[in-house]
Formats: sequence, C-alpha cells, structure tokens
Amino acid sequence: MKKSNKILIGIFTFAMFFSLFNVTEVLAVEDSSIPVVGNTIHTQIEAHNRTMFTFQSRTRIRLTSTVDIDVNINCDALRIGVKDFEIEVDAEQNLQMNMTCTEEQAELGLLKGNTYQTRSRNRYQYQEGFCLLIECDSDQIQAKLKIQATNENHLSSWAYYDEASEEWVAIPTTVEDGYLIEIVVVATVLQRS
Repeated sequence: MKKSNKILIGIFTFAMFFSLFNVTEVLAVEDSSIPVVGNTIHTQIEAHNRTMFTFQSRTRIRLTSTVDIDVNINCDALRIGVKDFEIEVDAEQNLQMNMTCTEEQAELGLLKGNTYQTRSRNRYQYQEGFCLLIECDSDQIQAKLKIQATNENHLSSWAYYDEASEEWVAIPTTVEDGYLIEIVVVATVLQRS
C-alpha cells in the first residue's frame, strides 16, 4: 500500500512538472512570420504581438507595438540585401503607419559611400544601406530601432535627418544582444570614417 502511494505521488508530481514545462513552452512562441514576395504589404499588427516580415527572402523586419497598427510597409529588399531590422513602437493610441525602407535616400543627399559632417563636427560615412522613413497619424510615438550588428557596422551610429537645419544628426548608439539600438522616430545608420 505504501509503495503504491509513493508511485501515485511520484506520477502526480511528474505530471505536474510536465504540465508546468508545457505551459512554459506555450509562452515562448516564435514570431509570427509573414513572407512577402514583392516589395509591399498592407496589414494590421495587434498590440503586443511581434510580427516578422521577410521581404524577397532577404530583408527581415520585425515589428512590435503597444497599440494596434494599420501599416503599409514598402521595402526595397533587392537593393537593401540581407538585413535584420527590428522596430518597437510605443504609442498612446492606435496608429495608421507607412514605413519605407530603402538602401539610399537621394532626396536627402544620403548616398551609399558618401561622407557627412554632423553638428558635432564628426565625419561619418554612410555604408549600411538601410534607410527608414516612418510616417504616421500621431506625433505621440516613440520608436526603438534595432539593426543587427556586424563586423562592418558595430562602431556605427544611428542618425536622423533634421529638416530644420537640413543636416544629418548622429545619435549615441548602444550595442545590446547583437543589435545597434537607439530610441528615435526616424533614423538611419552612419559609420564613422
């Protein structure tokens, strides 16, 4: 009798441990992944869900938000190439958003290989080949931008274009978990030359 009680308690304990293990696995769900054949996608992102878009089997963009977003993404993946980019949006209300990802932004003078001097008098060379333009229906958002750090860009900085002064402004950038990270709304990566 004592032996069967020990066996039953052992089975019960094992079952509890196993069910606890299964709950942990359910919570660690992978990103929902959406392959995009062309350059554009229009979709809705639910708050607190991380969604990964893979454009042309090359450029990966992960999007997470604290609110629901109706988003249009246009990504020139053939020119950008293999990049791993992530954006976390924090806002107070649901958003309509347009994101345009390009290799260069000629209209702002940002051409691959060009050198730029910023307000701080530092000189930077644009080599990353990833520009992001975000337009949305709210000015009450904050975006955390991440791009995968590589041997070529690990000493780089994010930068944004200041329309008032018509110049690029480099932002102090940190490297965390293999990503160059900055909190801004519109930015690109410049490399110190």
